[in-house]
Amino acid sequence: MPRPKKSSRFQVKKYQNPSGTASYRVEGVKPNGARVRRNFATRLEAEQERADLEAAAAGLPIRSPLKRTLLSDEQLTDAEAAVRSAGNRKLATLVTRYIAIEERLQQRGISIEAAVSFAEKHFREEIASISTFNAREQFLESRSGTEKRTRRFYESALKSLLKPDPNRHLHTVTVADLEKILAGYKNVNSRRAYRAAFGVFFNWAVRHHYCLENPCKRLDKLPKDMSLIAALSLEECKRLLYASMLQQDGSAAATVAIGLFAGLRPSEIRDLKAEDILKEKIRVSGGKLRRQLKRSVPIPPVLAAWLKKYPFKGLPTGWDSKLKALKKSTKAKKWVQDIIRHTSITFQTERDKNEALTAYNCGTSIQMMNRHYRDNIDDEKTIDEFWALTPQKLMAKKPEIELPGKPRNAWPDKKALARLVWEKPLIHAAKDLGVSDVALRKHCVKAGIELPKQGHWARQQQLAGKK
Repeated sequence: MPRPKKSSRFQVKKYQNPSGTASYRVEGVKPNGARVRRNFATRLEAEQERADLEAAAAGLPIRSPLKRTLLSDEQLTDAEAAVRSAGNRKLATLVTRYIAIEERLQQRGISIEAAVSFAEKHFREEIASISTFNAREQFLESRSGTEKRTRRFYESALKSLLKPDPNRHLHTVTVADLEKILAGYKNVNSRRAYRAAFGVFFNWAVRHHYCLENPCKRLDKLPKDMSLIAALSLEECKRLLYASMLQQDGSAAATVAIGLFAGLRPSEIRDLKAEDILKEKIRVSGGKLRRQLKRSVPIPPVLAAWLKKYPFKGLPTGWDSKLKALKKSTKAKKWVQDIIRHTSITFQTERDKNEALTAYNCGTSIQMMNRHYRDNIDDEKTIDEFWALTPQKLMAKKPEIELPGKPRNAWPDKKALARLVWEKPLIHAAKDLGVSDVALRKHCVKAGIELPKQGHWARQQQLAGKK
């Protein structure tokens, strides 16, 4: 019985190229009717293609053709394992990216393991990106209950963070950026103050998940301030107290006396109320230490004399401008912040000869006194004279002062002033006193002095004419 003829869908035919070389063409028709016609340079490649096409048409698996490679058997095994681990990702892309990351970390001397460990420790998914400008606005809103001076200080200090780029993300601000800003301030105390403001701001940012850490914690320590401690001399204290008596009817006298003879902080005086002034002590509950224990400050006899003549009714309006005028009237060679408190602690220490007692009364420590507030006064006579600076003593021997603006004289007593305003019209009486008629009227109303009614001097002139 004859063998059945084997049928093939695809054939390999040799043909001559016009260039003289031979090529091999695979021709045939797929089961779906698609015609195949492909050329190959060698018969081996053509036969391999024909066999693959026949197997595909018969539904058999296709053998992968042999390919040339430079890899060794071990390298091929590693490559196959890497391809299986890569999944659907391209192996070449993964290797290139890994090498690039490794080179970047090597330039900084960091291993990939160390970088991953740091990221795992510090990365937080809840970190929110916010611009420096918006963070500053939110921070200032959160400080709405603070003192106005403190808020203005934060506004000024944090404004320097906006100069490079207000839209910069807050979490990208580095230690080097803060060092550059602080380097612009030559005064050590200014740098310390601005650094403290930055510290409060970035602590707030960390709590609100706008930063990973507070960069101020990694700033270098500032050098100690070696400038001399400043305190007012006895003559400067006299001019300060006398000027406070003359300034707007002594509206600032009680405030100055409390600071000078009781040593209260400016912030404590701002929060002080009239009911806090007791017979023998001042009850201090406000100021920068408002969250700590309250304390009572004894009232020395000299301060009692000032409070009797000028009762404390709260911080006078426009206190900051008043203090500037008083500062000029003292002619002080050096005026630093809290100098009135500096002076008080200096004289208290020399009077009591007990640093611990002075520190306790003033709500501070001996170390803080020696660093910021204390100056040495060796003359016992000067110390005794300071603690005897009552209003009567100053009026008996008035120091020479110059208040900025229009000079004002001390008002006469109530009886003499009442007699004067009934002797002549206010405009003439005010001219004799060196003040305006409006100021004279206000002072008389405040002192409870009855003034002539409107038309009084016109009627007096008519009566004089009839006579």
